Amino acid sequence: MSIATLLRPKSVAVIGASEDQTKFGGRLYRLLLKHRFAGTVYPINPNRAELFGLKTYKDLRSTPTPADLVVMAVPRHLVSGVIVEAAEIGVRGAIIITSKFSDEGTEGAAMEAELVTIARAANMRLIGPNCLGLISPANQLVLCSSPALDTDVLPVGAIGFASQSGAMMATVFDRARGRGVGFSHCVSVGNQADLELCDFVEYFLDDDRTRVICTYVEGLKDPARFVALAKRARAMGKPWLMVKAGRTDSGARAAFSHTASLAGTFAGLQAMCRDLGVVILDDFDAMILLAAALARFPGRAVTSATILTTSGGGGAISADRLASTGVKLTEFAPQTIAALAEHYSAGQASNPIDFGGRKGGESLDIAGVTTTIIAADPAFDAVVAVLTTSPDMRTTTASIADATLDGGKPAIFVMTPGPAADTARAELVGRALPFTDALEDAVRAVAGWRDYSAWTMPSPAVRPVGMPIAALPAEPGPLSPAALDALLTAYGLPIAPQAVCTTPDEALRAAETISYPVALKALGQDIIHKTEAGGVILGIDGPAGLQAAFADLQFRLGPVLQACLVQPMIKGDAELILGITQDAQFGPMLVIGAGGILVELLHDVALSQVPVSAEAAHSLLAGLRVSALLRGIRGKPALAVAAIVDCIVRLSWLAHDHWNRLAELDINPLMVDQNGCTIVDARALLTGARS
Repeated sequence: MSIATLLRPKSVAVIGASEDQTKFGGRLYRLLLKHRFAGTVYPINPNRAELFGLKTYKDLRSTPTPADLVVMAVPRHLVSGVIVEAAEIGVRGAIIITSKFSDEGTEGAAMEAELVTIARAANMRLIGPNCLGLISPANQLVLCSSPALDTDVLPVGAIGFASQSGAMMATVFDRARGRGVGFSHCVSVGNQADLELCDFVEYFLDDDRTRVICTYVEGLKDPARFVALAKRARAMGKPWLMVKAGRTDSGARAAFSHTASLAGTFAGLQAMCRDLGVVILDDFDAMILLAAALARFPGRAVTSATILTTSGGGGAISADRLASTGVKLTEFAPQTIAALAEHYSAGQASNPIDFGGRKGGESLDIAGVTTTIIAADPAFDAVVAVLTTSPDMRTTTASIADATLDGGKPAIFVMTPGPAADTARAELVGRALPFTDALEDAVRAVAGWRDYSAWTMPSPAVRPVGMPIAALPAEPGPLSPAALDALLTAYGLPIAPQAVCTTPDEALRAAETISYPVALKALGQDIIHKTEAGGVILGIDGPAGLQAAFADLQFRLGPVLQACLVQPMIKGDAELILGITQDAQFGPMLVIGAGGILVELLHDVALSQVPVSAEAAHSLLAGLRVSALLRGIRGKPALAVAAIVDCIVRLSWLAHDHWNRLAELDINPLMVDQNGCTIVDARALLTGARS
């Protein structure tokens, strides 16, 4: 059974249909009828002859023909029997509202797996269990019991929403409806025992009635399919927006490497979405606001914002908030500035534009005139109208709305008052224009629109000429300093000269070869991070100092000290961390960030799939806060960015080549100056071969 048929069935059977509105089946059944489903409804209730005027049936076998779709909310122990019955008579789809399957442990998971086995043997598809059903306004189909659906109007829009939370599906539907925003389809996927979130995203891509895709994600069932669908969405020009639960990785910890603690599961997904052009937002209201704007103004790119406001303070705050997300204010074309100057006092015709700065009296429709001028400006921007209480908010709002629509300029409205703005909100609903009551929603939405517009296809990665695929030791576990030195050197990565020494005399001989000053670093199976263990002594300028430093490490660290590493003292103008980690969903990921002893405190990092191109490496570096230091600040020269980029590219190919063995690799710090960069500390952990 196709999803198109699931969302547009010719007949629906409701198990447990009732007129009792305290019961799930009763509410769902009434709402299905209330919204005038055009197909046949089979209420299943052995205790009643009819319900709301429709003939009832004692079970699924009693219906004149098998229903296309069955929806049920029965006790868990009865679900299997209903699925068996449905499969035997040829039902092609079922929605299982009932919970306590894989969402409650191994016993429930086994029962859920049995349901899937039964359904697949009969070529029947399942939604759920543990879901809240679906809402398909495009098909006048409501199979959901939420009070949010108890409305006379089921607004139809161009947004498809697939959610792993049923309650959030209904809540988002209700909040959007209050702003005049409609959906084509909303689906709660629950445990995703059979049909999963990506199945519905794929349907939305094929559905002409859906122009924007929204998803609420707790976890991806098939990451590879997500990647393929995201690429397809971009190719088709259908924006995909996402709210992701579990952004903070409470399980992240500094175990073997700093890299592991910097790269949580959300960070990996965020990096993939950045590369694929999927927009992640941290708030449902912002997601729906952006979705409504993208659906209302399809194909419009936004690179900056023009703020129109009835309050100078509101304009200043809005400009600050947009700037904090990197959204720039539009710089008007000369003809726009000249036209605005005719209506505003000196210094008042600049972005943000406060209508209170006009020259003329109250008779002029300054909102309409100003917006008309702005709408003609050639910039790829969005108008952000921040409206406060004013003598005639309704007229002001309507004037801005009409002028933006006439000029084709996309607009988002922020209605800051309470009930005083209700008539103005009604003007926006009537024109299907996106609005919010919270400035933060608009800021997030505009930033997301900017990100979506700015996306470009990542350039293909090119393997450096002559770089081999170096072999790894067969044994799993931490790589020895010598093995890691050989691996990094084989990939052309600039690791500092070093010598492993087990006695002070060996250290002295190594230092003579390397030349003073040197650094002495503790080595030991239980010494995870040398600095945290107090195992790093720097700036040793002679033999006496080296002997004293060796003795100090032996005294303080005792038996855990197995050897010492002697290296030349290398200083840099900046310290970076480069690393490789294994993301649970997407495999090997590259980690780049500000390094040194404050790496986890600063948390200035970026992640990327591997391998990466030089262009992508430049972009990742540019997104870090530390990039200002790399470019040169306070009169200091720029550092060797080209050398850093080369390291990033080479490390990404190392990760690509050894994804099935390399669990983690941590380069911290990578010392950078004007002339180049040098690895002064690194760790790597191998696993057994993965398939």
